[in-house]
Amino acid sequence: MIRNAGLLTAIVLATSLSWADEAEMIRLGGTPEQVGTIWGEINKGIIRRDFDASYVKRAAAAGISREALIERSAAFVEIAEQIAPHWLDEARATARAVGVDEDLYVAYWDGASRSRFLDEEPEECTSYAVSRDHARDGAILFHKTRDNRDVAQAVCIVESSREGINKFICVSNATTIRCSMMVNDKGLAGSGDYPADRKKDSSTLRLEPAPPKFRGMMAGTILRHIAERASTCAEALAIIEDCVAKGWYSGGKVGGSHWLFVDREGTILEVCNNPRHVVSKIHTQKAYFSRLNKSEAARRLRESPEPVDFSLFRSVSRDRSICFGSSISGMTVEIDPDRPEWFTCAWIALPVRSVAFPLLMGQSHTPACLVDGTAYELGKKSSPSTPRCEAMEQAMYAEKVRLKEELESSIGAGNPEAPHVERLEQWSDTQARKLIDALKQPE
Repeated sequence: MIRNAGLLTAIVLATSLSWADEAEMIRLGGTPEQVGTIWGEINKGIIRRDFDASYVKRAAAAGISREALIERSAAFVEIAEQIAPHWLDEARATARAVGVDEDLYVAYWDGASRSRFLDEEPEECTSYAVSRDHARDGAILFHKTRDNRDVAQAVCIVESSREGINKFICVSNATTIRCSMMVNDKGLAGSGDYPADRKKDSSTLRLEPAPPKFRGMMAGTILRHIAERASTCAEALAIIEDCVAKGWYSGGKVGGSHWLFVDREGTILEVCNNPRHVVSKIHTQKAYFSRLNKSEAARRLRESPEPVDFSLFRSVSRDRSICFGSSISGMTVEIDPDRPEWFTCAWIALPVRSVAFPLLMGQSHTPACLVDGTAYELGKKSSPSTPRCEAMEQAMYAEKVRLKEELESSIGAGNPEAPHVERLEQWSDTQARKLIDALKQPE
């Protein structure tokens, strides 16, 4: 296991991964250059393939030159220079590590989202939450299922050395560190997908129309900005409103974005925006679904005669009414209201039908099999049955509860942090090894 290792050690370990060491731990932290270099070294093959096939070659086939692609990213670069210049340093470091054109990779970093350079449309996604009044012991729970094309999914804990940037856990494509869904160390979880006018069975929000915009910053990048800078639902909303007011939001042909945020107070916030308008609503009903509100999954949560516990909340994500062949990743989050920086837990399933890997916010390292797309590829090929997945998750959940009880008093007493971090990482590493072994075995 890497323990406060230098950049070179991290890269050497990451690039020498084999099936025997899939559960080694990777620290994606430090300066933007360190984060970008490690990411590029770990995912070099995936980045090269997707960058070439889904971006460079597709653009060439459409008659779009290198210079045009770079020009089309100029608005994003200008925005990033103002609000998050470390993204550009990180992206350029990744490009150097991978051995691709730096300027083109920067253009690809945000511009490939929703294939805006080709005006194509992605799949829709599903997010849900339950009110604390309807959850067992007032738990704060959040989930997103991502539906999209079959592209390697990566999970990482990002911990920047830059002042004022929150630590966060996110799920993204293995090609760029953007956020399909995230939770940060302030106890804020969030997701983004299709706008409310495409969710007529779920959302009551109505936006004034606005023409589509193709230059600027897309939702996955804005969500990373929220992960890095916001602490509450209100702060997340303020960032979206600011981006729209400044003309920064670009949603492509789809036109807008739809968001769900849950914070450590248990606030459930729905937001919808397009390039000109933002509307929002706080939800207090038993269960909120961003999509498929009349599905069996939604009914199971709303009509549960008992308070919704972790097991039921997790199991709903695999319900056939919301889990499809396109459901490539899912993240269920338990937000700890008292010590979110330590005990908030993200459970990530790759793809959604597969078993979930747990990550605790107090960790600094992530199992390498999650970072490099291995868990996703293995999960696609040999997902255990739903009963087996749920049994494994329930066992891990019980262990996690005991681990929290073990560490909580020690942390509260002000004992040194390093042993606590190490204990969390040992547990995460152990779970990852067990799950990889389970995924390799036939049912």
